[in-house]
Amino acid sequence: MNDKIKVTYIDDHKIVKEGVNFLLSQYPYIEIVPNNYDTEKVDDLLSHNHIDVLILDLQLEAHKGKKILSGYDICETILAKYPDIKVIAHSMYDNVESVNKIFDKGAVGFVSKKSGHEELVKGIKIVYEGKRFICKEIIKKTKNPANFINQVDGVLKAINEPFTKSEKSVLEKIAKGFSTKQIAQQLDISEKTVETHRKHLFDKTGVKNVAELIAYIYSRRIFID
Repeated sequence: MNDKIKVTYIDDHKIVKEGVNFLLSQYPYIEIVPNNYDTEKVDDLLSHNHIDVLILDLQLEAHKGKKILSGYDICETILAKYPDIKVIAHSMYDNVESVNKIFDKGAVGFVSKKSGHEELVKGIKIVYEGKRFICKEIIKKTKNPANFINQVDGVLKAINEPFTKSEKSVLEKIAKGFSTKQIAQQLDISEKTVETHRKHLFDKTGVKNVAELIAYIYSRRIFID
């Protein structure tokens, strides 16, 4: 590989970013373009630097005026202005729904934070060559990884349900309009546990509020008792 692949990693956890950048910098064909994560400065970073591959943490939360932007929003915003950049999502929420959502926003790669750095490097090389990449953690959870990678299928299909039994129990109550306190009483769990399940549901589906969550589950025909 003659030209170095110029890579930047956007993550709001400094120690994570420093660790990943150090590991990637050990490969002679990768050039790290450093950044101090600040969504107000992302455009400045991209306008003044040639970036081939941008690795993006999906759990980012950025403020733009009164609006809160997620990693999905940031991906969409970046690619609307810089469509040649290859975006790889890097996330601890390695579920099929998250992959489908970020690819729908324009990303071409997904690597779980459970994966080793070797797999992230492999993903960088593959997306740089103009192909799609998903890590082994995702592949083992899906029915059609090859067809998705080759763009025969537009979406990944999960082998198992996207939600745990407990999450679905809470989801059912949310869909019926019950409050956190009511759900806790009906399921005999703490309100804190309900909030944890609610957060996981939001994270897995990439939504920001209950109205979007309800729209999401019905649009995808997710079963609710």
